[in-house]
Amino acid sequence: MPRFRYEAIDAHGIPIHGTIDAVDHAALQATLAGRRQTLVSVQELSLDSLIAQNQSSLPRLYQLRLGEQLRDALLTGLPAHEAVRSVAAEPLSHPIPAVMPWLQMTAIVSFLLTAVFCRVTGTYQGLLWSTGIFAIVVVPILRMLLITAYQTRPRQVLFDLARQLESGEALPSSLSMGMPTEIRCVMNASVSDSSKARVAADLIPSVLGGSLMSQQFVLTMVGPMVMFAAVAIGLYTSLLFVVKKFGKIFSDFGTELPWLTAKLIGLADFVAALGITGWLLFITLACAAVVGSAYCLASGKGAELLESIPGMGITFRWAMQARVARILASMIRNDCSYPESVRTATAGSGFASVKMHGEVIARELESRSGQPLAARKLSGLPLSMLFVSDSGQNEGERRSALAATFLNLSEMLQAATLGQGRLLAVIAQFIVISFTGFTVAFSILAMFLPLIKLLNDLS
Repeated sequence: MPRFRYEAIDAHGIPIHGTIDAVDHAALQATLAGRRQTLVSVQELSLDSLIAQNQSSLPRLYQLRLGEQLRDALLTGLPAHEAVRSVAAEPLSHPIPAVMPWLQMTAIVSFLLTAVFCRVTGTYQGLLWSTGIFAIVVVPILRMLLITAYQTRPRQVLFDLARQLESGEALPSSLSMGMPTEIRCVMNASVSDSSKARVAADLIPSVLGGSLMSQQFVLTMVGPMVMFAAVAIGLYTSLLFVVKKFGKIFSDFGTELPWLTAKLIGLADFVAALGITGWLLFITLACAAVVGSAYCLASGKGAELLESIPGMGITFRWAMQARVARILASMIRNDCSYPESVRTATAGSGFASVKMHGEVIARELESRSGQPLAARKLSGLPLSMLFVSDSGQNEGERRSALAATFLNLSEMLQAATLGQGRLLAVIAQFIVISFTGFTVAFSILAMFLPLIKLLNDLS
């Protein structure tokens, strides 16, 4: 029997939203008339109807490269294994490999600039070889490893899943790792298979949208890190190849160097003692720090650690709460029990502490104690509404309203997370620019002080 989402008004003109199973629109209207409600609008919750109603948005899906073959598979009624195989043929994206083109372009530009400089001056051949090895060997190898980890391997997992589905074999637990965390938690929930299917189908569009916004947040935060790494590599290179030359010139003056100049020359001597090996190691560590930071921002464990940082942590808490609210909305809308909804939603948060607290809340709901527990990391989510008795004629309407509340909260929290991330990126860029300006000013002053002192002595 098809399922419909409807909007109606009662005898007092109060709008009512809900979902109901009915044979057709006429049967739905008759059912609502029996409740003294007037039907305003109705939408069938089936795959064919949703595709037909969203024809105008499908070209945008093609531009985002999220599912052209999957849509074709659904429209032609392909078996599940063929649909999964078509998804595996789609391009996969991840924020960590997305950083590599920036790094590759930076390395190539650095190599070309070094080649021009060496061509003009006839010096610094070691720098030319080092930048060439980094641009032609190190960065491509690192990019290949990341593509293998985040694109080739997941695609192989999907092909293995399609083969398992086609042969009818039992699926190994390792294949479930290819699912989004929210879907994986729904599949592990203690509800019927029918409820799991409805929740997963209802959850997938919002999960895709949340994933895109999460990638935007990660890339927004990675940008200043790439800028800082480039500045740090440039400063290290200047100490190694430029300041060291000035140190030899100043030593020929035979005068005592100012304090600032002596400190800068001492730092250049230390860097020069490490040689080209230290320079390559510094570049490798800087690139590894950028990639590691991107991974930390994209992973759940890293987000839980960053959540404890004052000020910055609220961004990651909002992202976690958006996931919890998204799962709660889908499970409540599809008639899952409140305790199991909370248990599943907190398990999909990605935070171990939130999962433990969600288990406690679920037990309180099952015992009907009526005592909602305070949770700092879940503050802002109206979980106390789940402790209100859910019975009577308006149970379906209340569930629909509650699901809509959590869904709206999820969207607002996701938007707030992206906005906060942009603010943090602006602050980080300001810090990087300020650090660069201060360092350049310090270096210029340190280099010119001996010349000024020499001119004063000559006069």
